[in-house]
Amino acid sequence: MPTQTEVFDSIVASAKTGADSEGVNLDESAIAALNLRYWAWIVTPGSDELGLPVEPTPQELWDTAQGAVLRRRFEEIGRLAAQQAIASGKSEVDGVETAGASQRVESDSDCPWCR
Repeated sequence: MPTQTEVFDSIVASAKTGADSEGVNLDESAIAALNLRYWAWIVTPGSDELGLPVEPTPQELWDTAQGAVLRRRFEEIGRLAAQQAIASGKSEVDGVETAGASQRVESDSDCPWCR
């Protein structure tokens, strides 16, 4: 099982891949926003429709097919954040775009770790 740091590094790499696909880089505030939003999430069980905990944690499934689905969602966060930055005339994704894209992807996702 990967460490919490390894999972976070993978989250950042996935978001960077998404942003890079739009020709935009993540700045330090974007990475800080990812850290603020997802560091504790990595080791937190998901929840069912009633809000009750569902095992495993994202860390425990990161190297599985379910983890691959989550990594693709982080790529989508990077892509959406980059599109927002471009629309605002910016050359880099900042924390505001990252937070907004995170909320959008989470709300559009029906998974135990996105509630």
